[in-house]
Amino acid sequence: MRRVLRVAGRAILISSLAVVSWLVLGTRPLFYLATLITTYTAIMVPLVLQTSDRIRVVKRLRQAVVQMKSQDTLTISLEGIPPRSPLSIRLQPLVPEYIIRESSSWHDRTYVLQFHVNRRGVYDLGEGILTVTDPLRLFRISRRLIADEKLTVFPTVLPLEKLRISLTSPLDGQRVKFAPNYDVSQLAGVRPYESDPMNRIHWKMSAHRGELMVKEFAPSASKTVVVLLNLTLRREPSFTLETFEDYMTMVGASVLQYAYDHKLPFGLTVLGEETLSSNGFSKDATHLFACYRLLAHARARMDHEPTSTVFLDYLKRERLRIPARSQLFLIQHELKEEEIGALLRMQAQFSRISICLFPYGSFLLYGERAVPYFMPDIEQIARLKKTQRILRDASVDLSIIGLNDTLAALGET
Repeated sequence: MRRVLRVAGRAILISSLAVVSWLVLGTRPLFYLATLITTYTAIMVPLVLQTSDRIRVVKRLRQAVVQMKSQDTLTISLEGIPPRSPLSIRLQPLVPEYIIRESSSWHDRTYVLQFHVNRRGVYDLGEGILTVTDPLRLFRISRRLIADEKLTVFPTVLPLEKLRISLTSPLDGQRVKFAPNYDVSQLAGVRPYESDPMNRIHWKMSAHRGELMVKEFAPSASKTVVVLLNLTLRREPSFTLETFEDYMTMVGASVLQYAYDHKLPFGLTVLGEETLSSNGFSKDATHLFACYRLLAHARARMDHEPTSTVFLDYLKRERLRIPARSQLFLIQHELKEEEIGALLRMQAQFSRISICLFPYGSFLLYGERAVPYFMPDIEQIARLKKTQRILRDASVDLSIIGLNDTLAALGET
């Protein structure tokens, strides 16, 4: 009864006034008006309420896991509406912040929204307001649609060459032309020669076919890549915390994608507001997207305790769960000299250690020129550059992202 009064209250009031006026004045036009309004109300109010209850809302998200700034499509279809219904049905979608609309269309009871997201995270989509009204706009009922579609947006994935990270075996994309992560004991086939090394030539097959043929080997999964993303910060970054999170998780996503492309087992651990870890180590697409979901949920936390060594504590605590002779890829805000020494003492557990730092004061914002006074901590930067050369001889690769002007290059992409 309350729904009826809420929907038809205005028409019932007008009809009652027309009836009272007819009873007082006794004119025939008022009688016709009162009869018309009462009949219209009696027919349309139940029709509006029933149509609102019968409408089924079907939502479909084209991709539930997408890369940041990639296009996606949300489709909302309304079913259960009579084909020749006189009622007007309107859908007003509500989208969360950072969802950028590109285009939208409403056709044949279906709403299509094309959009992209410019911020990493997890978003609830599908919220909206569904309104049913009569042809004269006298009766209206609205119902709110819940956001029941989950969209996971993971960081931008870039080629490691563009990130200018120093890489070594098995991440040898920059230093050698032919990646070493192949099992030379497992011959997978032969193919025509294309500027390959001489030791890859299959001489017997070349003599048989009359042209140079080279051996093809099966990819080897003997090396495991352990990505440790430390989002525990000792001091405020050079710009907003959200932007800083995006850059660090972007490097993590790029390393994971590289490992997946080269069929190497990989795993991810994020140390931040909460500790997030992948379910073991694998090299399939399902595991990759599970890691991307962790990066979408990752949040940084501030720890002003100068003696705090979160990532070292984690490596000591989980040393038995980390595969032996794996490659550790550490992504960190800053690193002290004593922490580098502690990592070197753990070196026997890993075949290789790669460190990627985002030191304070080394960033270049979009469009800014590289000027000396933009680096307030120039002494620390100089120490890191010196450490870079020393660690290279100890089989430890240290990449300083800001010094490579990577962030400025990202602004151009």
